[in-house]
Amino acid sequence: MDITALNSTKALRRNVLRWMCLCFGCVSLIFAGFNLLINNFAVLGYLELGLCAYCVHTFVRLNRHALQLRQSLIMCALVTLVIVLGNYLALIKNGLFIWSFALPVLYYLLLGKRFGILFSATLLFLQVFILVNKASLFPFLPLNFGLNLLFVYVSIWAVSHVFEGSRALSSKRLKSLALLDPLTGAGNRLSMNHYFEVELTDKSQLYLFLLDLDYFKQVNDKYGHDVGDKVLIEVATLLRITLAKGYVFRVGGEEFALISSFNNADDALNTAEKLRSVIENTVIDINGEKINITISVGVASYQQDQSLEEFAKKADKQLYKAKRFGRNKVYAKSSTHQKIELESV
Repeated sequence: MDITALNSTKALRRNVLRWMCLCFGCVSLIFAGFNLLINNFAVLGYLELGLCAYCVHTFVRLNRHALQLRQSLIMCALVTLVIVLGNYLALIKNGLFIWSFALPVLYYLLLGKRFGILFSATLLFLQVFILVNKASLFPFLPLNFGLNLLFVYVSIWAVSHVFEGSRALSSKRLKSLALLDPLTGAGNRLSMNHYFEVELTDKSQLYLFLLDLDYFKQVNDKYGHDVGDKVLIEVATLLRITLAKGYVFRVGGEEFALISSFNNADDALNTAEKLRSVIENTVIDINGEKINITISVGVASYQQDQSLEEFAKKADKQLYKAKRFGRNKVYAKSSTHQKIELESV
């Protein structure tokens, strides 16, 4: 499964912006012709031509590149400016104020709740200011017209706000279900792949710890799988607390992977040794049962242009050595620590 399949928010906003560019680009071009040739609103007409040009540019760029927040911000700002200026210049009977009702929906779809509130409130303030200062609201009755306009706008704004909040929460829950191990709360393999391939921009001094709980099957056989599950939860918690920086992933039944950056190999090995020692010296109390567990750790350093699979294989080889030479050990390729362990076996 590809992590991009879960990124529904970006996909939604990209599609909305593309269709906005297509629709507003055509509409603004038509209105620009009217305002320049017939209505004699030169400023508005040239602004609409600018909006049209931006729509074309953004539409083409979105077909080749990922969506950027500034593109949506500029689009919303330009559309708002055109509509507000149009309402200011034109007579009420032209009906340009109707466009205002569509904007809160677009704000929230493109920008989310934070910017949606800001843009919607700003538009409402500007439109109220313009209408209050209009010389005439003919053919509408001022009070009836103002109240209806306000209530409809606020209703659409409220629905947009609630919908976006619900959509964002559902998207967040979906990501959590897909990216987190449901038992321990640690990341899963998909999460580790996404972190390594997408989020990690600087992989220099990066290390991978691959660790396995020693003889964990005996814990399940002796105490039952319920107790074994609770032991896994406790171990995952200890790993997160002790690691301090970096990320913890559960990649197998009793196997975990930790990814973090260190200044040098000694720092990485010292941290791995600290993890091993903390687990060894922690007595896990599950329903009155005192359980001791140990871990074997394989450590690998990242090499340039290495894939995650290659990176993990290096750590797995060291984990195999740790288990082969007695378990409850830390091994890393060509490290002083490893040589000491080998000589002692």
